[in-house]
Amino acid sequence: MKAPNSKAKRPLAPPDLPANLATPLFPVCELSAGLQLSEVALNDLEGAGQTAENVFFDAVLLERANLSGAMLKRLRLRDVRFLRSNLSNVSCAAAAFERVEFLEGRLTGFKLAEAKLSDVRFRGCKLDLAQFRLATLRDVRFEDCILREADFQGANLKGVSFRGSDLQGANFTGAKLEQADFRGVRLDGLVLRPADLKGMIIDSGQAMELATSFAEFLGMTVADR
Repeated sequence: MKAPNSKAKRPLAPPDLPANLATPLFPVCELSAGLQLSEVALNDLEGAGQTAENVFFDAVLLERANLSGAMLKRLRLRDVRFLRSNLSNVSCAAAAFERVEFLEGRLTGFKLAEAKLSDVRFRGCKLDLAQFRLATLRDVRFEDCILREADFQGANLKGVSFRGSDLQGANFTGAKLEQADFRGVRLDGLVLRPADLKGMIIDSGQAMELATSFAEFLGMTVADR
């Protein structure tokens, strides 16, 4: 395997939020089609189970939002931060996220098939069973996240970092993993093909682990003197 590129990755661009965000006088209680929210701070937004298309949040801070089970086709987020929010089983087909942070969130079953993510950080999030199939992730970081049985099949994950995350049972079949950083991650539970490993960044211990696994897969016996 090639050594990782010595050129340091650029830091993620954080959400560009104004210092003083407005607080709506009346709580937002319905996510209607074409809804646009800009430069506001929302606490305890309740949108569980709602359906809407083409919702656009621009420079928005959401704390303890509950959008579980919502269907938000073509959701657009730009300069948005979610704090301790529940987005479990939210379906966001064909979404576009730019400079977005999900911090300490519950995102079990989060569906982002064919989405486009740029400068997005997931930190301390529960993302088991999340779906990123055929999505394009550019400058994305998963930090200390639970991604068990997540689906990344066919996704473009060039340069994505998974350091410190739990990927047991995650499916990377057919994903593009050039310069994707898996250092410190257990690899024995990943679902992928040998060809999918091309370009991954791993540490020396993981390299030995993979060599042993593939030797056993090929019917070889690994035995020291």
